[in-house]
Amino acid sequence: MSLLAPLFLAGLLTIAVPFWLHRLQTESSDRKPFSSAMLLQKSEQRVHVRKKLKYLLLMALRILALALVALAFARPLWTNPEALPGPPPDGTHIVLVDTSASMGRAGVFDRAQSLARGAIDSAPDGALLQVLGASAEVREMTSLSADRDAHLGAIGSLAPDAARLDLGQAMSAVDRLAESLPPPVVLHVVSDLQDSSLPARFSDLVAANISALSIHDAGSGDVRNRAIGSIRVTGDNVDVSVSGVGVEPGAASLVLALNEVAVGEQPVAGDGMTTVSFAGLQLQPGDNRLRAELTVADDLAIDNARYHVIQNDPPAPIPLVTLNRSGLPVTYLTAALHSEPTDAYRVEPMVVGDFDTRTLSRYRWAIVDDIGIIDAELEAALADFVTAGGGLLAFTGERSASATRVPVLGNAIGGASIGGPGGDFLSIGQVDSGHPLLAETQGWYAVNLTQSTPVQAITADQVLIRLDNGEPFLIERRIGLGRVLLVAGGLENSSNDLPIRPVFVSFIIEAAQYLSGIEKQERSFAAGESLPLSQAGTTSGQVIDPDGRSILALADTTRAQRIPLRKTGFYEVYTRDGEYLVAVNTDPRESQLAPIAAETRQRWVAAMSGPGATEGTVIPDIEAQPYELWHVLLLLLAVVLIVESILANVYLAPRTTAGSS
Repeated sequence: MSLLAPLFLAGLLTIAVPFWLHRLQTESSDRKPFSSAMLLQKSEQRVHVRKKLKYLLLMALRILALALVALAFARPLWTNPEALPGPPPDGTHIVLVDTSASMGRAGVFDRAQSLARGAIDSAPDGALLQVLGASAEVREMTSLSADRDAHLGAIGSLAPDAARLDLGQAMSAVDRLAESLPPPVVLHVVSDLQDSSLPARFSDLVAANISALSIHDAGSGDVRNRAIGSIRVTGDNVDVSVSGVGVEPGAASLVLALNEVAVGEQPVAGDGMTTVSFAGLQLQPGDNRLRAELTVADDLAIDNARYHVIQNDPPAPIPLVTLNRSGLPVTYLTAALHSEPTDAYRVEPMVVGDFDTRTLSRYRWAIVDDIGIIDAELEAALADFVTAGGGLLAFTGERSASATRVPVLGNAIGGASIGGPGGDFLSIGQVDSGHPLLAETQGWYAVNLTQSTPVQAITADQVLIRLDNGEPFLIERRIGLGRVLLVAGGLENSSNDLPIRPVFVSFIIEAAQYLSGIEKQERSFAAGESLPLSQAGTTSGQVIDPDGRSILALADTTRAQRIPLRKTGFYEVYTRDGEYLVAVNTDPRESQLAPIAAETRQRWVAAMSGPGATEGTVIPDIEAQPYELWHVLLLLLAVVLIVESILANVYLAPRTTAGSS
């Protein structure tokens, strides 16, 4: 027992007050009835009569209340080493069991469980134990305790999954855990010890808080495995790469299924890497499920199938408002958008006078190759279109150079700037490469201008690119729910060379994705990774796993989520903006079953053998955490005060003696 503020014990002197009060009586508590006291003079004299102590129980409660107050302010601490758990005399033993995809080979995981049980049985009787599972992440399967039955039961519940184990990341997680465990900490690694699981740096394998390392190899000596490494789709042709180690040639074939229907089968060669090709796929509109699967069983079954999503959406129509359908601006813009790898866009040139503004609602975004050509009616229609959530990409061509304001935006246009003396060009001076529109584009500083359109930016504008003379070259303005991108230059290839620079193609494709509100969607993931629902342009939705089960609870469907992808196969993702498929496969490195070299293992064990692993190590005592008692004392004080109030009402209530009327 100790005190944090012992000076407050001086408050115990106040317990003399109840002694003094209980020996005094200021007036008689025996009251007699009287007809009227109106004519009697009030007496101010108090008569104190010394008498013996009475109401001893009430006095004891008052003394106890004052003592509790003083003790509570003194903040006593209680430490009971016998009641609180102290350090085990034999330290801590951690059993880390590899549950990655490669552990699914026949007999390997059974052997791993047997080795893990042996590690627990061989630990000293006084040691604390903990079981961890490791693949994409390290999971605590049991809490730290000496209950061996609980740890053995947890080992029996483990099973290999589809994810990959990175030993460097696993050791980092174990090191953080071991920092708070009673030393010395002995780590037992139970794994098939794939060479492909090693980190790039050997130092990542060394944990500072581990005193000793014991490696338990559950792998088999012979490796016999075929694996599908990748699927590549080009048009209606599919190339599937297959690797083989220790297998006989001609013993297997590869079956290709499109939307759960087999469309081809071809034999697979023996050892080494080979490519199997299929042609003439008939795709359905939307997302198509492509599965390649080996027909022969081998040591590792999970890598005998691979999944791929083929998108076959119709190109999105993009209206291009122009004066001349066959002009250079139309040619440049059409070529740039049609170079998009998935052929996601279809340019529809429309002459400004013939354009029906009522059709704007059909599109996500539009292009104007020279914003100076639009009339008041089209300007009002485009402003309403953007306000409602549409996107607009506009350029300032030859017509804009003679204007005084930018239609739709309303910015003022000053006098045109030309290159410097001696034929020097204007060039790009500043690029906001942190903006999502420009993050993937490079080559802006190679663009040259002989003449610019000096658009005067206002407070509502975000200038993304400036010329070296400080003038804005690319402006973004948000209007309502939509946005406008204005390039202060034309596409006639007369005042600048932007249309013939490589950066123009990447810029137009990025602008298409940016203005249409469709972010890049990853359709292929490795098991163990996470799927962000926000990649679909929303933070709400539902995900169905390959077994047809909903992953998210009802409350989770409206919150931003990162969905762990633990199984291989196709996941169906439903969001506010639509639905799509995601293919999940095991990491190809899990199919590389070659073991870690013996010298590397010896070096790892030697690097982890610190002073704590030697015999005769003195284990420092871990003091039991003291327990503060002030809140318990205040609780007792409240009870005492309640009882004191009840007794005071009983003992000290005025008593009336009945008289004659």
